[in-house]
Order: sequence, then structure tokens, then C-alpha cells
Amino acid sequence: MPPESRQQKNGQDLASRRLPGEVLGLGLNVVVSAFLFGFIGHWVGTKIGGEDYFTLLGGFIGAAAGFYSLYMHLTARPEDREKKKTG
Repeated sequence: MPPESRQQKNGQDLASRRLPGEVLGLGLNVVVSAFLFGFIGHWVGTKIGGEDYFTLLGGFIGAAAGFYSLYMHLTARPEDREKKKTG
């Protein structure tokens, strides 16, 4: 096998291995932000009263922040991502 085709195969193989990790990372980002903000809302609610409402509010704010981050990652152009990585 010529070296060029071997590099191309390895590059495609690397990209296919990286995709599940990126998808899991984005999903985990949504879940962790919703949980973290929900926990903060619960803590605030226990301090000032109305913990159920603040827990729900915190969870919704965290989920919204997670989905916003997911949207930004999925809609960013590849050129913008490369500029961010290189500085």
C-alpha cells in the first residue's frame, strides 16, 4: 500500500474514533450544567426558602446554558474552530 493511502486511511480512522468522544462530551456538557445549576438552585432555595422553585429554576437555566453551548459547538464554522485552536 502506498504511503499516501495509508495516511489517508489512518486520518479517516482517527476522525471516526474522535467523533463518539466529541458527541459524548457535548451531551455530558448539557447534563452536567443542568445538574450543577439545579444543585446551586437547591442550595439557594434552602437558604432563602422555596427550594423546589429554585431547584427547578436552576435546572432550567443550566439546561438552557448547556443547550446553548451545544448549539454553538454544532453551528460554529470549521474555520472559526481552527482560529480558536491556534490562538
